[in-house]
Amino acid sequence: MVRFNPYSVALGLLLYLIVFHSLGRADDWPQWRGPNRDGVWNETGILRQFPPTGLKIQWRAPIGPGWSSPIVAQGRVYVVDSELMAPKAKERVHCFDEKTGHRLWTYSYDVAYPDWAFTSGKGRGPTATPMVHDGRLYTVGNKGDLLCLDATNGNVIWKRNL
Repeated sequence: MVRFNPYSVALGLLLYLIVFHSLGRADDWPQWRGPNRDGVWNETGILRQFPPTGLKIQWRAPIGPGWSSPIVAQGRVYVVDSELMAPKAKERVHCFDEKTGHRLWTYSYDVAYPDWAFTSGKGRGPTATPMVHDGRLYTVGNKGDLLCLDATNGNVIWKRNL
């Protein structure tokens, strides 16, 4: 049985950013499994091993529970999570500056989670990785909320519940 740690997404995001920042400006990774959805990273000059002292942390940002992967597009990092304060829940879409970690915007919306979502364990928060295409950010929440946001400012372009 896999136990969910609400900080696992933040740790994954942190490690991802550490590697990318240690290599300089890398290609965008605007959707699940990369630009071509094939999991292939075409960068050159990749570290063969971590330095003995470890990688230098560039920045970190706390986020809530969720299973989505962060994505990077046009100098921004996007990730979705949830904010759980029983009996209410929100799903959130965050946008961070790739270099500084400064939160550029957050869009949140109410969602009706079942009671078990407020206990620790699997199944908490959004699971789908967002995607950026032509300046638009697309996300799907845990309860089927499909959003199309302006990737620059987080304004809603349209939304539907599937």
